[in-house]
Amino acid sequence: MKQRIDRIAPFALVAVFTVVVQGLSLMEFLPLPIALLIGAGWAVLIGVAARRASRRPTLSAWAEDGLVALGCVTMALFAFGGAIGLMMLGTALDSSSITGETMVTMFLPSIPIAIAANVPTELVILPGLLVLGWRSGTRRILFVTAAALYFVHRIWTYLVFAPDRLDFAAAERSTAVLTAAEKDQFAAALHVDDPRWILNLLIFAVFLLAAFFSRLREVNSLIVAAPTARN
Repeated sequence: MKQRIDRIAPFALVAVFTVVVQGLSLMEFLPLPIALLIGAGWAVLIGVAARRASRRPTLSAWAEDGLVALGCVTMALFAFGGAIGLMMLGTALDSSSITGETMVTMFLPSIPIAIAANVPTELVILPGLLVLGWRSGTRRILFVTAAALYFVHRIWTYLVFAPDRLDFAAAERSTAVLTAAEKDQFAAALHVDDPRWILNLLIFAVFLLAAFFSRLREVNSLIVAAPTARN
């Protein structure tokens, strides 16, 4: 019974994670049932691919450590890039001569940065690690923790922040100097007091910690130890 649960659990987590996150992401462009169906299809695809890779120890170890390294990069980009962006926008709003056009122009580069960080993390890195790293030990705890934190982060984003920021990106680019009231509106639309950076840093820290528990090093040590044990 326990073995069956261990086989099913990672796929169940991947399914919930992927369907919800992708459903929220795609519902802006597609009807909700279709968005959920696409999420479910991707969950099956990434789950099967990761399971097949897990049957080959060396390939699985390379894939797992590679995804952890990539996760460190994407979350560092999101955490530190996002924090710097918020600081710049907040500082710009303190200027006495800032215009709406300048604010929108400053904000727009953050969109591709967010996409570059989020897309691989939610489509490949976390779903793949939940399957590849599903074995007893510290790494499984870290992967589940990272997925849970990211899950909360994405729901928070899509339900609270995304609509306001997408509307802001499409706002009229006025060349007139912003009034105090308009600055307050811009600050609210941009969520310059956005506390999600704390979650970003926590997820980055979890990935960084996971990197110290190299699966490839563990597999290589077992391979080296095997001939010694036979002798």
